[in-house]
Amino acid sequence: LLHDHLAGLAVVVQKFGGTSLGTTEKMEKVRNIITSHYDEDNNKNVVAVVSALSSETKEEGTTSRLLAAAEGSVKQGEYLSFLEKIEDTHMDIVYSMLKDRKNREEAKQFIQGELDRTRSFCESLGVIQEISPRSHDMIIGCGERLSAGLVAAVLREEGLRSVNVDLSNAFPKGLDTSRRGYQHTAKRTFGAMLQPLVKQGIIPVVSGFFGSVNRGIIKGVGRGYTDLTAALCAGALHADALQVWKESDGVFTGNPTKIEDARLLSIVTPDEASELTYFGNEVLHPFTMECAIEDRVPIHILNTFKPESGGTSIVEAGIEELTKLRGTKCQGIAAVCSKKGIPVLNLMSNRMLDSSSFLATVFEKFAQHKVKADLISTSVSNLTVTLHESTPRSSIDALLKDLEEFGKSVFEENRAIVTCIGSGMRHQKGLASKVFHTLSDANISLEMIAQGASEINISVVIPSEDMDKAIHTIHKAFLTEE
Repeated sequence: LLHDHLAGLAVVVQKFGGTSLGTTEKMEKVRNIITSHYDEDNNKNVVAVVSALSSETKEEGTTSRLLAAAEGSVKQGEYLSFLEKIEDTHMDIVYSMLKDRKNREEAKQFIQGELDRTRSFCESLGVIQEISPRSHDMIIGCGERLSAGLVAAVLREEGLRSVNVDLSNAFPKGLDTSRRGYQHTAKRTFGAMLQPLVKQGIIPVVSGFFGSVNRGIIKGVGRGYTDLTAALCAGALHADALQVWKESDGVFTGNPTKIEDARLLSIVTPDEASELTYFGNEVLHPFTMECAIEDRVPIHILNTFKPESGGTSIVEAGIEELTKLRGTKCQGIAAVCSKKGIPVLNLMSNRMLDSSSFLATVFEKFAQHKVKADLISTSVSNLTVTLHESTPRSSIDALLKDLEEFGKSVFEENRAIVTCIGSGMRHQKGLASKVFHTLSDANISLEMIAQGASEINISVVIPSEDMDKAIHTIHKAFLTEE
């Protein structure tokens, strides 16, 4: 139904991360990207979704400063200096980019009003001396609201009609992100807010933060919530594309900061992108992919500072097409990725329970202590599990104590997971064996091996000190062009 209302309109949703917006120079690039895709005469509109402004380092980003202000006020300590620094960052852009007096004054008032409300809120936190998930959200949402107001003003300076759209109160009764299908509720709400603006040729600049989310947005959605907002907006408007503008060119065959020969992949499939995100190459917020796939919106990852680089498209592609693009040497592997600092738990059963009860009871204990398992390898009497790196040590210790009645546990820290990912891998006979031999020939000992049911990943657990050697070895054997 919504699509019919926008018939004849081409809509692109563009998501800009905080580091793409943090200075005047960066903001100019973002303005140029938005204006180059907008053409009212030819019914081409843009919806921009923005994160909070951030500089080179996360500590100096708006969100980190807001959280520091909240923490300071709860402890009845210093918080005003953090808010002053946020004001300075935004005002720098106002004074250098907004020459029209009326536009500049409106932008200044908007920023000051937003920060005044946050200041008052911090004062009240100092009285209560605690911060609830909802209060936490009210504080961090300020960053995206400031950003959306500023970007809209920068576009108005160019003579374009643009308004900022604040999603902070999009769900006054709360959105339960643990309920299946919540994205449909979100899309209906966002669609109703954005559709009238898009139809009029107005460029909506949307706050990446949306509220209120039950349990708070960080717990309910996770850190990359702006990605998800952009995907939901794209789905709501049946957009022609979702462009995610970042500081890197896209997805590479390996980590380009570690592997000199790493090449940009022009295409990755949605399945590959999901696996890459999970195993350490943060492509997009995981649920973002699912939402965009569900609505058949093509995703393009592009570099704000090199718009001409072509980036990476996340689209469905057949094995023949992928082989043609990637060659045969890779044998279906698209990329190798890694993460370190991984805890590993090995449990040898004392045979008090039969094998099925053993596994069921052990994982019940995992759930009870909220310990998240990543890779799992089992035999009749043995279980090896890598634990998610974010698991608190206190939870692991409590779990180990409970597992004593089922057998002997060996807990090891500081392991690394190295993963080969590729949609074409499921059609390659003997590929896993070649990967293992390649590593063992390089004198790297494999402590655990795991393969997903989808057969598009092969993971090995190795000592952390061998991680860089392992990714170089695999990249050279399968992914470096002759």
